[in-house]
Amino acid sequence: MLLEEKLVKPDQLEEALETQVVHGGRLGTNLVELGFLQEADLARVLGKQHTMPFASGEMVPDPAALALVSRQFYDDEDVLPMRIDATRLTVVVMGPAQIKATDALGFKAGKRVVTVVIPEFRMNQLLRAHCKAFRPMRPIDVNALRPSKKKNEALSTPAEAGELINEDDFAKIYAKAVEGTGEEEEIIDGAVIEEEAPAVPSPVPSAPYPPGVTVEQQAPPLTFVEAQKQLQTSTNREDIAGTVLQFARSKFRRSLLLNVQGDLVTGWKGTGKGVTVRAVRRIGVTLREANTFKLVRDLKSHFIGPMKRTPGMQVFYEQLGGGYPQTAVILPLLVRGKLVHLLYVDHGPDKLTPPDVGELLILAQTVTRSYESLIKQRKLA
Repeated sequence: MLLEEKLVKPDQLEEALETQVVHGGRLGTNLVELGFLQEADLARVLGKQHTMPFASGEMVPDPAALALVSRQFYDDEDVLPMRIDATRLTVVVMGPAQIKATDALGFKAGKRVVTVVIPEFRMNQLLRAHCKAFRPMRPIDVNALRPSKKKNEALSTPAEAGELINEDDFAKIYAKAVEGTGEEEEIIDGAVIEEEAPAVPSPVPSAPYPPGVTVEQQAPPLTFVEAQKQLQTSTNREDIAGTVLQFARSKFRRSLLLNVQGDLVTGWKGTGKGVTVRAVRRIGVTLREANTFKLVRDLKSHFIGPMKRTPGMQVFYEQLGGGYPQTAVILPLLVRGKLVHLLYVDHGPDKLTPPDVGELLILAQTVTRSYESLIKQRKLA
């Protein structure tokens, strides 16, 4: 549909598919982050695809609508009620797959449900801000989009992607994105809502969702041979991450896989002493100022030694429980010549990290081949 409307070009679609395989998320999210598609166009096409009303832009839910059920329900089901009036309950969704959850909300409210489709990244921002949900941070959440390759096209956010920013300012922006703005605005401020969804039958709401966040179970360490074998049969990015970290656990006390998108490094997966799911998902480091991550990004070469002490890296280590290691090891993971991940390992605060990276370097090459295989399969699909 995007190609038919000439909103994206075939080569842009190809690049977005590659990025999606590596960084996850929906295709539309990746197209917007790459600067190939505007949010308003994405929302309109989603509405057309699903035959639903659509919305785009900044939005804040009505507290009365939010109070219908627990915030955990919204987090688990990827839905959010935006407003409630005498006869209707307006609920934003990412597609028709959430129909059971929206029916349950309509039954609870005793109202006719109007479902409105919004882009994935907007839903994640809303759930993060208003339900304290854990959603991976992406460049679009901190105005770190790649400049558009379309001539004279405006970016999807007010900030210019290329403007300089120091680490202190970045930390403030990132913290705001993680915690939510808390600002009181008009409901669906600046959004475009078109058409009305028909009334739907209302089932009995499901049982309350338990509070808290599920902690990922750690698999036992892998030998080098086992890791190589598993990587060759990986079917998705989660398989690749799990294998790399399982092997790293056999050699290092603390291991992290970090996403690299443009000038932003975010946490993805981690394992080891003091490494928690919550901490990893809150990691955000800018590459617009000098730090060790930027050095690895620029050189596309592995690093062994003491980490450069900067405000951004101080926050990074605070997320891991505090304390710099004496030395650390960072490996760049490349896909088709692009840096997509950093593998960070150390032995913990104030410890020397063994500079034994031979097998890690070989494993990094296997990761590259695994991703290239997944990209080929994705494009064929």
